[in-house]
Amino acid sequence: MDIWDCLRSPVADAAMNMAVDHALLRFAATRSRPLLRLYAWQQPAVSYGYFQKFPRQFVGQYEIVRRPTGGGLVYHVNDTTYTVVIPPGHALYRLSTTDAYQAIHRAVAGALTAQVELLRHAQAPHGQYECFQNPVAGDVIAGNQKLAGGAQRRGRSGVLHQGSIVGHVDADRLLAGFRSEFGIEFVPYTLTVAEQVEADRLCREKYAPVSSPAT
Repeated sequence: MDIWDCLRSPVADAAMNMAVDHALLRFAATRSRPLLRLYAWQQPAVSYGYFQKFPRQFVGQYEIVRRPTGGGLVYHVNDTTYTVVIPPGHALYRLSTTDAYQAIHRAVAGALTAQVELLRHAQAPHGQYECFQNPVAGDVIAGNQKLAGGAQRRGRSGVLHQGSIVGHVDADRLLAGFRSEFGIEFVPYTLTVAEQVEADRLCREKYAPVSSPAT
């Protein structure tokens, strides 16, 4: 049976949430096994994809943070957020981006009580690129409604998958979905000193809030 680490982070602001994810990716090879992180937002926030423009229209309404992954704009108000970090060399790392995305979303689908499926084909985008208004192949849907989406970053240090699910999903149900899909067991995890130091640095230098960045 494969073993995964499980990190249940305390509630944090938007900058620290992204900084922790980024730090976990940088140390993925050191941990050597996949990690599932569960976390929440201190106050309503909007995250936008790495390649998107800064959403100025939300200044003063939400915390705004750029994610280290791609994808579209996501409102973090009543959603459930999680992160999967896969070290290089693991079976999931060797999958294509599409296959890894679908595998993780099958685990999420298994945690939901609604009758859901994975979207087979992306729909034509419309309006501003908001994640939940523009489903892509592999997203979790119920009828015409997107219930869960994600974005990935892949590199030598590993794979980072950041996911958002509509509404509140019980943490134990989410863990059960991953256990069932991957045949794994979880062990509790806490950030190492090095990971926390790196997260603090990234929070200050990369993810600290700004009112209106030039890029």
